[in-house]
Amino acid sequence: MHSDTCNNSKNSRRDGHGHAPRGLASSLAGLDQGTQSSNTVPSTSIQDGSCLILRAAIDSLYLTFRGELTDSSAIKLTKLKEMAQSPITSTSALAQFDVKDHLFELSGNGRHPFAFILSDGWFRIELAKQGAKHTPMAYCRIASELLTTRVVDDVVRELSSVIGEIGVLSEVPNVSRADLCVDFVTTYPIDQIQIPEFVTKARTFAQHTDDRQFSGFSIAPGGTISARLYNKNLELKKNPRPYIQELWRQKGWDGVSTVWRMEFQYRRDVLRDLGVVSYFDLSQSLAGLWRYSVHDWLRHTVPSLSDKTQSRWPLSSLWQALQGVSWTGFEHLERVNFERSRTPSDRTLFINGLSPLTSFMAREGYLHAEEAFPAFLQAAQDFHNGSSERTGVDFKNYVSNKVSEKRRFYNTGKNKPLNGGIHPADKAVADEYRKQSDGDY
Repeated sequence: MHSDTCNNSKNSRRDGHGHAPRGLASSLAGLDQGTQSSNTVPSTSIQDGSCLILRAAIDSLYLTFRGELTDSSAIKLTKLKEMAQSPITSTSALAQFDVKDHLFELSGNGRHPFAFILSDGWFRIELAKQGAKHTPMAYCRIASELLTTRVVDDVVRELSSVIGEIGVLSEVPNVSRADLCVDFVTTYPIDQIQIPEFVTKARTFAQHTDDRQFSGFSIAPGGTISARLYNKNLELKKNPRPYIQELWRQKGWDGVSTVWRMEFQYRRDVLRDLGVVSYFDLSQSLAGLWRYSVHDWLRHTVPSLSDKTQSRWPLSSLWQALQGVSWTGFEHLERVNFERSRTPSDRTLFINGLSPLTSFMAREGYLHAEEAFPAFLQAAQDFHNGSSERTGVDFKNYVSNKVSEKRRFYNTGKNKPLNGGIHPADKAVADEYRKQSDGDY
């Protein structure tokens, strides 16, 4: 047990499934008076010697849009999906959807109940086929990096503009899932926390390790509301995100201390229980969602030897700090540029990408890259040209096909038909309009 004192907390208000009680929606609005719709950060950092709040934000956001694909979009998407499934690279490389300055890769497969999937560095958009009655027109995931580096209102406005170009919208965007997170540094011994110290009606808990080092807890994974408390530094070792660390430094991180993340995930059912349906509802309810999560749904306490009633146990100093995080208002931080494309990093190109060259050098006895590279290029040309009778692809065409594939995947440039003519998807749209105008139906 931890030696810690604080004020007593109120009894939790939850049903037997960990859901919010019906009628709580009205109280959420009152908690959020003055909240501005943005990816919020704490208006003041909490720094009491034991806990420094570095960031509070929407970390994940999934939106749905109701409406109907336009005729031209439906025709074009159908043709592009057919092309994406082609085994011929020059054809599949043309499966790109250009809209509102976004150049999306179109997948050759859908994901039930959605027929089409568009992806770039900002958005993943799943679209229902025209005429679908019980499915939203679009189900969209916004990249976490984008939510970190932009004001969320602006991001949602951009996404709405894109979806509105693809189809005719009948409603404002609704929230299917949202994650709120708080990053912090603390002297509290989180690795010594015992699961029974948490007060919650969540039925499942898990404690995690990474390379035999304690990494955190997950609470009610897969539920309509779930939570994670984990060592963010360990995650960033595997998936570096320098822009997050820069935001931390702006808030006082020393670049060395362990940064922990408290994260809550809310799915559609619990959001609706709390009166959060549209994105506008969410933007006005951030403080209320956080309060419900850390006051009513989950608390960390200090066990009392004199009181066996867990709901009366005092809060730990860690939880007092998390309860005190401000979600009202927002600050404009120095924003880093985040491209719509999904280009590989310099690390990927110049560390992983040099592996074939260094392997060639080791095999052939080269010690200097400037000497080895021309020989490597010549060997590659000889290999592909020598096998072209069998494969039908010489070195020049092999490289051209690979570049076209990667331009499509990385969203860096729109590929053109080899014959220089009209794009097959555009031709399909034009042919459909011609048939309708000529009365061929």
